[in-house]
Amino acid sequence: MRIRHLAARFLAAILMSLPAAAVAAHPHIWIDTTFDFRFDGDGLTGVRVSWLFDEFNSAEMLFSLDENLDGEISEAEQEQIRQNAFEHLLATDYFLVIFAGSQQLDVAEARDFRADVIDGRLLYEFTVPLRVAWRRMENLVVGSFDTSYFIDFMSVPARERHAGAAGTVLMRNETLRLASEGYGTIPVPAVRVDLN
Repeated sequence: MRIRHLAARFLAAILMSLPAAAVAAHPHIWIDTTFDFRFDGDGLTGVRVSWLFDEFNSAEMLFSLDENLDGEISEAEQEQIRQNAFEHLLATDYFLVIFAGSQQLDVAEARDFRADVIDGRLLYEFTVPLRVAWRRMENLVVGSFDTSYFIDFMSVPARERHAGAAGTVLMRNETLRLASEGYGTIPVPAVRVDLN
């Protein structure tokens, strides 16, 4: 008991010695993001989004989400995660920003949600329906952005091209600079989709 008390006092002393900005520093969660664009004969139909959470937050989240702590997500746990740790993210547009030229597009409710564990890291996958005709495909940009900067999204390189009915779709990673809430302008990983 005495060791715990001393450890708590030591931690408090360290935190008090840090500048306030360091204690309140952001981000706290890191997510590797992948976008898989889905096409049909008329154009883009949606984006399959994959989030691979960092090891630390995965361990913390799995402790509460993986009810039997077996390191796997059962069908029952899938549903619990979807209802209690995913559905509410619609209010944040799933942290997605989508632009067609200078127009920001609405984000529809996600479907086909799955959670999994990959090498000890929590994975969320979901599809966001997004109908963009071939003729509007120029300068389509999709990125992940948390305005509070609590979450930092890192983008995994995009697939480079897709042969479509109206030509070849080129995809390339780029970085947007968007204003956060109190942390200035931050880099936002995104993928630009253009019709060649």
